[in-house]
Amino acid sequence: MHVIGTAGHVDHGKSALVERLTGIDPDRFEEEKRRGLTIDLGFAWLELPSGHEIGIIDVPGHERFIRNMLAGAGGISVCMFVVAANEGWMPQSAEHLAVLDILGVDSGVVALTKSDTVDEETLEIAREEVRENLTGSSLDGIPIVACSAITGDGLDDLITELDRAVSTAQPISDIGRPRLWIDRVFTISGAGTVVTGTLLGGQLATGVEIEVAPARRRGRVRSIQSHKKVVDTVGPGNRVALNLAGLERAGTERGDAVVLPEQWRPASRIDAQVHVLDAAAMQARRSSSNPLRRSTRARSREGGGYVLLEKGAHLLYLGSAETPVRIKLLDADDLAPGTTGLAQLYLRDPLPLARGDRFVLRDAGRELTLGGGIVLDPLAPKSSRNDERRLRTLERLVGASSESALVALVEGEEQLGDADAAIRTGYTRSETPHGVVRLDHILVSRKKQDELSLTIRRTLASHHHSQPLERGMAKELLRTDVALEAGSFEALLKEMPDVVEERAFVRLESHSVALAPDQEALRDELVSLIERHGFAPPPAKDLSTSVSLLKALTDSGELTRIGDFYLTARQATDARSRIRQHIEANGPVTMADLRDLFGTTRKYAVPLAEWLDATGATQRRGDVRVLGPTP
Repeated sequence: MHVIGTAGHVDHGKSALVERLTGIDPDRFEEEKRRGLTIDLGFAWLELPSGHEIGIIDVPGHERFIRNMLAGAGGISVCMFVVAANEGWMPQSAEHLAVLDILGVDSGVVALTKSDTVDEETLEIAREEVRENLTGSSLDGIPIVACSAITGDGLDDLITELDRAVSTAQPISDIGRPRLWIDRVFTISGAGTVVTGTLLGGQLATGVEIEVAPARRRGRVRSIQSHKKVVDTVGPGNRVALNLAGLERAGTERGDAVVLPEQWRPASRIDAQVHVLDAAAMQARRSSSNPLRRSTRARSREGGGYVLLEKGAHLLYLGSAETPVRIKLLDADDLAPGTTGLAQLYLRDPLPLARGDRFVLRDAGRELTLGGGIVLDPLAPKSSRNDERRLRTLERLVGASSESALVALVEGEEQLGDADAAIRTGYTRSETPHGVVRLDHILVSRKKQDELSLTIRRTLASHHHSQPLERGMAKELLRTDVALEAGSFEALLKEMPDVVEERAFVRLESHSVALAPDQEALRDELVSLIERHGFAPPPAKDLSTSVSLLKALTDSGELTRIGDFYLTARQATDARSRIRQHIEANGPVTMADLRDLFGTTRKYAVPLAEWLDATGATQRRGDVRVLGPTP
């Protein structure tokens, strides 16, 4: 589906033409009807001969209401550009064309209205003038149809060309991330809050939970209407009215967006490609041979165009939203008319944006359309001017596919969160493109993965060299060195076959604890000393052995620490076997039984009993112990 938008100068007959085509008067307000002047957006719909049902947004043509025109233009994909044959190209014709050009609208038809008021020669002059002014724009070459909303002449041809434009326009994509920019909000008695807008990006259905951004207020879709028809689901490219449950009218306004929770993150800092209009784009072109030139307002806009500077008050228009914006140019001090550059934009009001969104920039003080651009990164990191690495990334993002954009971002940054990747690039497939690696919930480049892996290997090698008696490095300490979250760190280790994980430790596969001859002699003496004392060995503090050797023997399993003393591996095995045999033969044991069984004192019996419980050999029940779950 597509939504058609009107465009053109004030009083050129846009609303009258829409009403004649659809039977619906798009002027909703009494003031509009009284003055014969469209002030705000109007809406209608039409079924074309091909069977396509299209929504129509009628926009105001007066320059004082350009902000309302912009609120409607953000949702259209096909244009019905209206020029009155008796007046020809006018200042707002030029500004509306500039806006459509900025927004990338490249399908449509020119309706050369009021054809009944001029002769054939004048009509041909007007036709040629329109063709000349469209040259080089996104609407260059679209059909021009002379027609009259009064007599009906040419309307059949106009409908045929509209049908052809809709049929050949680029399909509205469904990326599974719906977003409806709100252009109207009202309350219906007994039903509650209703919002309307053009749905893009995905489907909505009755009953689903939604979020109104940027305030992130939650609600539910109670019912849906499209072109006055109640539907259960609606896809992108449709005019939609949503009856929302759980949301009050207060706090919801034009410029907000209805989205699904967790799919969008309102952004206040974005990176963009910005284009400044040249002088010709903002003036009505004049020809001395054309007798229709009467406007003096156009002359006030003639000249050398406008230079875009960082200073000054600027407004950004995107979707139906309007927000003050501060501009920081990234690759130049200023942008001359007709030039393009890279900029970081700081929005006063956060907006749920996507890469590829198009916007319009206006000078708030002079109320002039200066240009516009395309969002390159809707969640941009803070950048400084002439940051070569960031500029290279942004240049790669210009015109990139979602897959190429993902590769560019992960290669330009240290790491990219999984959720942010979808928002920043539009890439939603589960498989990663070539050159990108998923580590749990983050994405990194293959080069970055290799760098992290090399850091791990070097850190472990250094640790093994300085601590040869340790079986490995504490995993948490190593994770801190590579600055990764736990899940991503574990995922990285699994990609390294030469690295071994042993509970809370990590080591290189090539590493093993090897005792020097003097250390082996100390070990033998230590084992002999402990075993001579049976189950009442000397406390750890009395062992004249280095801490590193004790730790190495514990890690290897040759010693087991129990409370404040050590047992050898042979003693530990004997203790487990002896207690189980005793319980099997005699039943539950008390602490006194256990003390007598091992020929020791309570000082040793208590920690020994607790160790037997911990290993599963026994299980405590009140004051006695029974067989545990582990043999």
